[in-house]
Amino acid sequence: MPMYYFHLRDDQTVPDVDGTDLLNASEARDHAIGVARELMFRSEGMLDHNWALWKMSVHDNEGNELFSFRLTGPTDNE
Repeated sequence: MPMYYFHLRDDQTVPDVDGTDLLNASEARDHAIGVARELMFRSEGMLDHNWALWKMSVHDNEGNELFSFRLTGPTDNE
């Protein structure tokens, strides 16, 4: 199963060093949306960041960026 990496960026970068095994890029997008929603609703878990300023980028195992979005922007229609 392919590995996907979900990096967070603002004025700093929080790299996903472990990655997540998922079947395909569509599942990676669904996972990214879920992670973004969880971060926004549980902000106190990460030093109470203003997640609206953050961006998530999703990369494949070769380091290619597949897609990215601001944490306020992911929807099921993207």
